[in-house]
Amino acid sequence: MRKVFRNELTACLTLVAPVGMTEEAKRDWLAVAWDTLKHLPPSILTSGARKARLLCDHPSKVVPTIVAETAEMMRWHADAARDKPSPALPPPDYCSAADAASILAEFGLKRDTSGDR
Repeated sequence: MRKVFRNELTACLTLVAPVGMTEEAKRDWLAVAWDTLKHLPPSILTSGARKARLLCDHPSKVVPTIVAETAEMMRWHADAARDKPSPALPPPDYCSAADAASILAEFGLKRDTSGDR
């Protein structure tokens, strides 16, 4: 999980870091970005980071872009987590051949044999 974050955020920073940004400043930026985005599942972060790499031209825009681009996916994620599986359906209650014959007789119907082989 951390590897995905490291790879995605490092790729974003590599594209937009100013020439004069020191290694220490890059480490600080990555630490703050990680802390801000650690709530995102890796697959959602990956999607947001790809979009950020397309849109951003400065490190200060990367994290807000990822947050904005992943907001709807996170709502879907939260909704899915809240959904409970539907209760199992009861087993079918089939009627016996005798019951079926009785029902047909009660309503004056005859068995349709045109589909029999």
